[in-house]
Amino acid sequence: MNLRIALNAVLVAAVIISGCASPGQRIEERARGAGLDIVHVAAGEFPSRIYMKRGSAQDHAKARGRVLTVYLESDGIPWRNGTEPSADPTTHRPLALEMLIRSDAPAAYIPRPCYQGLRSDKCTTELWTGARYSSAVVNSMVATVREAQRLADASSVALVGYSGGGTLAVLIAERLDNVTSVVTIAANLDTDAWTAHHHYLPLSQSLNPALSDKKHSWPELHLRGANDTIVPPATTAKYFERHPQARQRTVAGFDHVCCWVRDWPKLSETPTPLVP
Repeated sequence: MNLRIALNAVLVAAVIISGCASPGQRIEERARGAGLDIVHVAAGEFPSRIYMKRGSAQDHAKARGRVLTVYLESDGIPWRNGTEPSADPTTHRPLALEMLIRSDAPAAYIPRPCYQGLRSDKCTTELWTGARYSSAVVNSMVATVREAQRLADASSVALVGYSGGGTLAVLIAERLDNVTSVVTIAANLDTDAWTAHHHYLPLSQSLNPALSDKKHSWPELHLRGANDTIVPPATTAKYFERHPQARQRTVAGFDHVCCWVRDWPKLSETPTPLVP
């Protein structure tokens, strides 16, 4: 009886500890449970992690020289109650990570500077509020993408970004020489129009993809849900005027969150060869 009581106490404690885990810890637990390798790197100005999907040594050898698909996450929770910067902006719903887990190709999941408990003395709240797409953030992530490509022995990268991660996917691609494609999901591609539409504070310290004059030499596909009220079509129109070669696809029945993870295996086949 005492042993049973002790075991029950251990189980209860485990549940309590799990419930108290930070969003970053839960992401790490989910990644480990899915068999991803977690590599700590110091690329760029900020410490980072790379969550790698490499499979067996045999699979890894076959993957050499192939495309590495890099998944980029949403903005998470930059503000509390819309007025106070969050102490931890890490998302509670890592949709981009779940998309990676459901994919078959060699892939990497790269968090943003200062997210998931990756703090340094350079981390300030501006880096997940007004400067969330700033040169400092983008350049640091470019360095981490290059490191992920090196670790994977990949010849090039394909970028997949969800929500604000799609904004970063475009900005990162503009600063790389080896991009095969960019796919965004529910991305705010014109940050000025997006903040004005929602009456948010302007992202004055950030780069805006809709204002970039950099050439897009890679194919790109931008997916949006027909019921997405977070990023309505009017907030991305200027981006597509500037980049008329970019493909758009509206998915019936989807909104900003539903049902990208559920249908990602099928959706990622549709724009082939955009998604390896």
